[in-house]
Amino acid sequence: MLRIGMIGTSSIAHEFAKALTLSKRYEVKAIYSRSLEKAEEFGQPYGATLFFDDLNDLLSSEEIDVVYIASPNSLHYDQAVAALNHHKHVIVEKPAFSNMKEWTAAFDLAAEKGVFLFEAARHIHDKNFQLIKNEIAKLPHIDGAILHFGKYSSRYDQVLAGEDANIFSLKFSGGALMDLGVYLIYAALSWFGEPESGQYIARKIKTGVDGTGTIIFRYADYDVVMHVSKISNLSAPSEVQSGKQTLVMDGVSVITSVELDDTETNQRQQLILPTSDHLMVDEAIAFAEVIESADSTESQAKYQEWKQLSYDVSRWIETLRKEAGIYFDADNE
Repeated sequence: MLRIGMIGTSSIAHEFAKALTLSKRYEVKAIYSRSLEKAEEFGQPYGATLFFDDLNDLLSSEEIDVVYIASPNSLHYDQAVAALNHHKHVIVEKPAFSNMKEWTAAFDLAAEKGVFLFEAARHIHDKNFQLIKNEIAKLPHIDGAILHFGKYSSRYDQVLAGEDANIFSLKFSGGALMDLGVYLIYAALSWFGEPESGQYIARKIKTGVDGTGTIIFRYADYDVVMHVSKISNLSAPSEVQSGKQTLVMDGVSVITSVELDDTETNQRQQLILPTSDHLMVDEAIAFAEVIESADSTESQAKYQEWKQLSYDVSRWIETLRKEAGIYFDADNE
């Protein structure tokens, strides 16, 4: 089993720890937090035995094969680089890095050290994400697509109260595009390929980041319009239009319903596939398979595919946000 050390004790780290356990491919071995007490509280339910409040001590441990990073966005780069320099495989939560400068340096270092660096874009490993990609390829043509992902963040209450919140901070590389738009960009590039051009119409909040916005990808014959928000809930379904046929899904990040609606035949076909017990299990298993068979042609091909997609997504996110006038502290470093 792969022995994993976890950086961060957020809710998403809890969910990943659950998925690691369910996958039966990992041992949750070590936890790092700025508070040793918090590290122990987090890790003991998952069987962790090593707890650290010094990051270098965790990274120096010979009992760890893989490091998982779920800290605020702006901390990802330094922590990933430190882990890679200790010859650890790294799984870093999306968005992996603040900008392309960081992305390039980190992935180049991973190649130099001979280890894997994964961006944890969970949904691309979902069976129904791939099902949608396959169904889109079957459509006779595409007239357009509308994708939605909006979830009101409880941290926005802090912003309204005049307090600081990492996910709405330029210092911590936050905002709607980075936190939720990344799911939409991954989907658009996976399902439709590279657009001819793109635009982000952002609505900034008082902290300077985007609270909500609309992304438009222009292709030769159609547009993909993506709505993202962290200051409101978006409940409308997402869809791909093709004449009298419409492919409808109830989400992009979490997909529990996929239908093909045909007005010519007046039929609505249910296409959803059974899913794993936990949303993050497929992702965890996919990473383990690549690490454990690192020298195989198939594993190398998968890794290069994920790496290229991560590159494309990161490049588009940086381009879109800067064109919308959103600059992070990390951009000046």
